[in-house]
Amino acid sequence: MSMIIERAFIMVLLTSIGGFVFCMIFLPFQRLSSKLASPKAMVNANTVALLSFVIPFYFSISIKDGTEVALKNNELLVFQDIGGYDSFICQIREHFSMEYIGLIWLIGVLVTLFCYLWKYIQLLNMIKKQTFYICDDFWSIKFYKIKNQKQISDVSLVGCCGISTPCTVGIRKKYIIIPSYMINAFENQEVEFILEHEFCHIVNDDLLRNSLILILSCLNWFNPLYYFLRKNLSEWMEIACDGEVTKNYSKEQRRQYCELIIKVLSLEDDRSEKEGFAVNFKGMKNYKRRIMEIMKQKKTSSMVGRVFVTSLVFTSLFCGTAAAKEADMSVHMLFSKNIDMVNSNEISVIESNSAQIEDDIRNDIVKSIYGEETIPVDEEGVTYTIIYNEEVPHVQEVTENKIDLKHMHKYIDVTIKEHKKNADGSCVTKYYEGKKCTSCGHLIKGSLIRTVTDEKCTH
Repeated sequence: MSMIIERAFIMVLLTSIGGFVFCMIFLPFQRLSSKLASPKAMVNANTVALLSFVIPFYFSISIKDGTEVALKNNELLVFQDIGGYDSFICQIREHFSMEYIGLIWLIGVLVTLFCYLWKYIQLLNMIKKQTFYICDDFWSIKFYKIKNQKQISDVSLVGCCGISTPCTVGIRKKYIIIPSYMINAFENQEVEFILEHEFCHIVNDDLLRNSLILILSCLNWFNPLYYFLRKNLSEWMEIACDGEVTKNYSKEQRRQYCELIIKVLSLEDDRSEKEGFAVNFKGMKNYKRRIMEIMKQKKTSSMVGRVFVTSLVFTSLFCGTAAAKEADMSVHMLFSKNIDMVNSNEISVIESNSAQIEDDIRNDIVKSIYGEETIPVDEEGVTYTIIYNEEVPHVQEVTENKIDLKHMHKYIDVTIKEHKKNADGSCVTKYYEGKKCTSCGHLIKGSLIRTVTDEKCTH
C-alpha cells in the first residue's frame, strides 16, 4: 500500500510540475488571448490548464521508454560525491525523512475531499429543508418560457432563505435557486436577465465542469496555483454566460444588465451585514471585469483568434509535458524509497572485451561483454563495476560537471558488480541486473543475480 501511495504522490507531483510550466507560458498571454478569442474559448483553455495539473500526459512517454517499469521495482543509484543535484539530494535525504511525505499528501487529499463532501451534503440538506417553489406569476412565466426554448426538462425554480445570491446547483437534477429576500426585489426585465444567465450555465454544462474541477483539486490541495486557476476559470465562466446572454442585446439592454450586476452585489452586501453571510463574490473587482466585457460589444472571435489560443494551449501543454518528463528522475531521487546512495569520487570508463577479463564468474553471467565501467567507492571498501551486456559504440563519460540530460531515456541492459572487501582480508562480490540511460547517465540497480564470497580477496 505504501508503494502505491508513493507512486501516486510522485505522479501528482510531476503533473503539478507540468501544470506549472503550462501556466507560466499560458497566463502571460491570457490578456492578449481574451482580445482575440471568445470568452467560451477562454473557458476551454483554462479548463485544459487545470486538467494539466491532474492528467499525467508524461506517463505515456515513461511507459514507452521503460522508465516507469524500471523505477517501479528497482533501485536508482545516487552518487554522493559527483556534486550538483546528486549531492544535494543525498544531503536532504540524510537530514530529512521522506518516508511520510506520501502519507501526508494522502491525508491532505482525504481531508480536502471530506470537507468538500461535507459542504455538499450541507447544501443538499439546506435545499431539502429551506427551499420552496416560487409561485410568483412573473418568475414562473419567464422560467417556463426559457425552459421550453432551451428544451431542458430536469430543472426547477426554487427560493431559499439560506443563500445570498442567485445560483444553480445539481448535476442530475438541477435547481435554479433565488434568495427569498430577492424574489420581490427585481423588475420584470431583471428577472429575465437572471434566469437567462442561470440557464446559460446549465446549457454550457458549467455545473459538471465546476464539480469535476473541484473534486480534482483534492489531488493538488498543496498547490496555490491550482486554486488561482480555479478562481480564474470561475470568472471566465461568468463572463462567457454574460456574453452569450447579451450578444443580441442593444446598448441600453446591456447597460441595464450591468446595473443588475451592481444591484445584486448591493443586496448581497446588505444581507451580509445583517446576517453574516459569506457572499460568493467579494469586492468589485470581478464585477468590473464582467461589466467591461459586456460593454465592449465584442464580436465573435475570428479564425485567427481561435488558431492563436489553440496553438498557445498545445504549445503550453507540450512544454509542460516535456518539463514533467525531464524532472522524472530528479523527483524519484528525492521522494522514492527505491534509492541506493553510494559515495563515489570519480566515474571512469574502461574499454574491455571478454579476453581481457580474468573473472570466470563474470564470463558465466555475461556471454558477450564489450566493456565495463568501474566506480571506486571509498565507503567501506565497496566498488561498483558496470558490465555492458551489449556493444555500446559510444559509451558516454559522466563526470562531475558533464551530465547531459536528454529525454526520452535510452536504456541499455548492464550488469552491476558490487565488490566489498572485509577487514579480515575476505571479500564479497555481488552481481545485479541493471539499466543505464545513455542520455543522462542514471543507473538503476535491479535484482541480485549471484553472490560470490572469497576467503582471500584477490581483486
